[in-house]
Amino acid sequence: MAKQPDVSDNQLDRVGQITRRLVHYARPRQLQLVLRMAELGTIQKAANALGMSQPSATQALTQFESLLDLRIFDRHARGVRLTQQGELLLPTMQRVLASLDALGRDTVTVLQGARGLVRVVGISAASTAVAAQAFPALCKQTKDLSIDYTEVDAADIPSLCATGEVDIALCRSSTEVSADFEFLALREDSLGVYCVPEHPLAVKRRPSQRDLAEATWLLPPAGSAPSIAFMKFCESAHITPQLVRLNTRSLSLTFALMRQLQCLYVGLASHMDTLVEAGQFHRLMLTIPTELEPLGMLRRREGRTPAADAVTAHLLRWFTT
Repeated sequence: MAKQPDVSDNQLDRVGQITRRLVHYARPRQLQLVLRMAELGTIQKAANALGMSQPSATQALTQFESLLDLRIFDRHARGVRLTQQGELLLPTMQRVLASLDALGRDTVTVLQGARGLVRVVGISAASTAVAAQAFPALCKQTKDLSIDYTEVDAADIPSLCATGEVDIALCRSSTEVSADFEFLALREDSLGVYCVPEHPLAVKRRPSQRDLAEATWLLPPAGSAPSIAFMKFCESAHITPQLVRLNTRSLSLTFALMRQLQCLYVGLASHMDTLVEAGQFHRLMLTIPTELEPLGMLRRREGRTPAADAVTAHLLRWFTT
């Protein structure tokens, strides 16, 4: 008796049909048009931005919607708006065009003599404590290796790994990705209390509870590990801190506030150590108890390129020897 096709068989068949259509008939120009329409709100403005006539833009959109079997935009009196289905597909279209841009950049890099390409992303702490420490020496040692480094939010790393857009991700151990990747720890992290060298507390061996209560504090972003740890510390020490009422993830703004407002800052050693060593900031003899996950790298378990392995080996040597 013949097997009856189930829902999953039908879904796979439809995926194959739409994919074949896109491979044979879709054009990057159509993707550009959709993204510009979503940005500008009218087909006329999008067509002008791309150097197209409105009739040709309308035809391109109609053809693309036909390939996908859905409407990407609803028309209204003032222009167009994305349909719910269009909103869901927009990030994927953006990634497709971004991949074409990456292909263009990588092609130029290869034409310029690069023998290896490695795509690396990292969270802010890893940029300071891992990439900035180890990559300059790597660039000196391997001049025919091209590294594309992008700083990202930790929440973006799982999707970047899943779609194959990165070779190595510098992050903390708690970042959840598929089993195709493994985490290798590179360095531990800790919390400290920092100030400018001119701060009155910088000359004290150990600040008193009264010193801490009278000082002005700049907290890290609300909900972050340093912020939570500091508030717990204040509760246990019965301190009501005087706070700068500004919440930011910008390190440049944080440093400006520390300098101009003479405030204390609860920060990550991964961000601050090199600045302390350079004499720009001072770390107080004060312990804020907390457990921070180590910084390290996610790499593919299989199918790695020799170039990616070379970067991995350099990072392991730099931080573990």
